[in-house]
Amino acid sequence: MQEEIIERIVFRTVDIPSLPPIAMKVMNLIQDNYASLKALEEIISRDQGFATRLLRIANSPYYGRDRKIEDIPQALLLIGFETLKSLVIATSLRDLHRRFGIFEQRLWEHSLGVALCSSLLAMVTHMATTDEALVCGLIHDVGKTVINNAMPELYIQIYERIYKEGRLLTELEDETLGFNHTIIGNLIAKKWKLPEKLEMVITYHHTYPYPDYEDQAFADICNIVRVADQICLNLGIGLKESFITKIDYESLGMTEDALNELVGLFKIKFEKQKEFLLS
Repeated sequence: MQEEIIERIVFRTVDIPSLPPIAMKVMNLIQDNYASLKALEEIISRDQGFATRLLRIANSPYYGRDRKIEDIPQALLLIGFETLKSLVIATSLRDLHRRFGIFEQRLWEHSLGVALCSSLLAMVTHMATTDEALVCGLIHDVGKTVINNAMPELYIQIYERIYKEGRLLTELEDETLGFNHTIIGNLIAKKWKLPEKLEMVITYHHTYPYPDYEDQAFADICNIVRVADQICLNLGIGLKESFITKIDYESLGMTEDALNELVGLFKIKFEKQKEFLLS
């Protein structure tokens, strides 16, 4: 009953968008057993901005490739269909923004930071593959984009309260809107028929412990993205200033020393990659 009430509030307040056109075309083609690599390459290459972003993310050092991916055909061969499917969705998220000012740039920067940090955490903990961690980190905050599209002035005001009041965004969203970005994200994941892993990360990247009524196969990746998100908040990635919050590194079986080492490495690598990935 509570879920129905929340859904009614959400649908009165925001418009849950369809999958971005390029992502829809690629997804349809990937699901077609008779589709060729050439047809997939043509669709992606037709949108130069999208293709460029896809290659930039695929070439991130966090992605674990030991050779540079030069073009879309090579990306298809090295990344594979399943990873590409998720990466296409994640890359197309930037096109969801109805405008792209400083605030939207920060939202995108935060998603990139969480993606790259998640990938690094996956590499260190061996609790997920670097590929899946990168994609899950990229897509985890899709709900924020949709809320911002629906009410940009109000959403910026909610964000400003993070700094003034030192409170978590989800708490401020619930208080002001009656729902938060994880609930919106869950509805988007269902509408887009995203893989269950992505839906769980979008829904539970702020939840700890991971709910025992959900498939436990997704607990590790949700925890990785949650910790990566906490690290990025503490470093102020995607924010005007850092937001100090507890980092639950123990949930990943890490020591404080291991965390500090990882954060140091992440700061160096993200700073080097920041302009490359954001441009």
